Amino acid sequence: MKITTNFTLRALPVLLVSALGASAFAQDATLMVKHLAVSVGADGIKRTIEYAERMVRSNNQVWVERIVPPDSHNEEEHKGASKAHKHLDVAVAPRWVVRKPDGTLVVHLAARSEQALVNIAKVDYDNIGFDGSWITAYHLIDPASLKRMKVTSTQGNLTSYASNDANRSIKVVWNDKLKLPVSVETRNGTSSKRTLVEVLAQAKTSPWESVKKYHSKEYSDYLD
Repeated sequence: MKITTNFTLRALPVLLVSALGASAFAQDATLMVKHLAVSVGADGIKRTIEYAERMVRSNNQVWVERIVPPDSHNEEEHKGASKAHKHLDVAVAPRWVVRKPDGTLVVHLAARSEQALVNIAKVDYDNIGFDGSWITAYHLIDPASLKRMKVTSTQGNLTSYASNDANRSIKVVWNDKLKLPVSVETRNGTSSKRTLVEVLAQAKTSPWESVKKYHSKEYSDYLD
């Protein structure tokens, strides 16, 4: 059974917030990030969560957009012009994070159905599944967490790390050049999570260029 949900990388135990502050910008990258979570409940039923996201990072900006299969999403619910109150589709709306020179973050969701750029205040980060960390937004995991893991192998730009204790195991393959994981795998009892990262060709135009003419809205505009 395949279930679409707002499962995010930040749910992985390896994602620890460090005291690094602002990280130096790494190489620009366009990525396909695939997530798979499997759990077996007390009722013996295996539940699978699987989805993919396209991520683009460049200097001080990160864009994350859910890959939605054709005909699987009913846009009519969100674009009805006659409705007095529209619903913001948090799971599907692309997230655009900009880090300002002083380290503060500007976070928006792009509501394409109404050509709106929705400002997300810090108090609402949890509502959109964002942990508020620039480090994990930019690198997918906190690079400092690797220092607490054992190096198991190295090959070219790739370094494999592992951590095991009585309750869980974590494996990370890290791309030292891009400063990104190639894969992250965790296992905790009957639950397991895996994230695979594929590097894509760089697009000629950054995705945030397509939304800069959108009109501005506040997240609170969508609350009942």
